Amino acid sequence: MSEQSTFDPAKHLTKVSGRDYLEVKWRLVWLRETHPDATIETEMVSHDGALAVFRATVTVPAGGSATGWGSEGPDDFRDY
Repeated sequence: MSEQSTFDPAKHLTKVSGRDYLEVKWRLVWLRETHPDATIETEMVSHDGALAVFRATVTVPAGGSATGWGSEGPDDFRDY
């Protein structure tokens, strides 16, 4: 069962292209506060010099899980 979170994501929002965005570091803080025993597994699926593709799976102790995919290249971030 998850704990009651005191984390307020609104305090950490930034604007990206004019829209609210919660940086990954703050999402992780929120996860750890709410589910300290959660597991996070990441895998670099491919990297061809122009694009890196990653998969991340988060599992909480109660058995719920979610998988997300992301990709970045030098046009997104120079040090992707």
